[in-house]
Amino acid sequence: LASYIINSERLATPIYPNDATTIVSLLDLNPSRPGEDEDEDQGPPFEIFEAGTGMGSLTLHIARALHAANPPLPAPLRQTLISSPFKPHYDFATSRGCLDISPEEQASLDEYASSRRAVLHTLDRNSKHARAAYKLVRNFRRAQYLPSVDFHVGSVDGYLSQRLEQNGGQPFLSRAILDLPSAHENAERVIEALHPNGLLILFKPSISQIADFQAWSTETKQPVRMEKVIELYSTTTSEGGVHDSSGGRHWDVKTVVPRAEQGQAGNNKPVQVMRPKVGERVAGGGFVAVLRRWPVSGMSVREASEEETEVQE
Repeated sequence: LASYIINSERLATPIYPNDATTIVSLLDLNPSRPGEDEDEDQGPPFEIFEAGTGMGSLTLHIARALHAANPPLPAPLRQTLISSPFKPHYDFATSRGCLDISPEEQASLDEYASSRRAVLHTLDRNSKHARAAYKLVRNFRRAQYLPSVDFHVGSVDGYLSQRLEQNGGQPFLSRAILDLPSAHENAERVIEALHPNGLLILFKPSISQIADFQAWSTETKQPVRMEKVIELYSTTTSEGGVHDSSGGRHWDVKTVVPRAEQGQAGNNKPVQVMRPKVGERVAGGGFVAVLRRWPVSGMSVREASEEETEVQE
């Protein structure tokens, strides 16, 4: 997956694989397989909202984590997803119905979508980004993780307001990720849509943006508590990108036959080379904040804000 992300064409800067892996672990996802938990099977789907699809790197990582929770996709439907072209002049407001397929095939896809137990809704304001991210997910392992994702184009407030209205004003999200320049301008509706005890993840390039969000949430008395703030290390593409590293320094260990110097005969005796890998392009880095949604009648904002925020490096 990491090599696929690094080497794919992109219209937006990706969340590099090591950072995406960290964010997915912070989401604390524990999907059960269909049939393992009767309550989960009969309950509403586990829904995640991602604002800021971008290239689709984090989208693909989250979809992989959710995959086991959903029923298997029939082989003919999977082939339909893989081989079908987009509808001509489709505006990509949503990925549901974006393929040029027969009504019967679309009905089968819709029926499968209604049976999903875990869904990622990813939204971007740019239709070109959403379309490219859809292709990125579709082209990985023959669309294995595509059925777990719904792509949307529009505003955060517009999409979530419509969903809340359809749901009678009740929250429906279990997790949310905001990868936006001004997250606090869109967060109020996201917090409203989060279930109590749901997690909100912020991904920011600077710590001051995390501090701005914390100040806004305190001033506006949002029912969230900041649980931790983590700095994502900047790494080389070799360490954190291609090899999907979760930490540690990569070394180059190999056996070579030295070249003979000019005018001298070589002895062809192999030697070992052991040294840290250097010279790769620096990639990744930033800050991630994890906030938990509290019931309005539960912990007060003042109590939450007075607790010391855990900062990890």
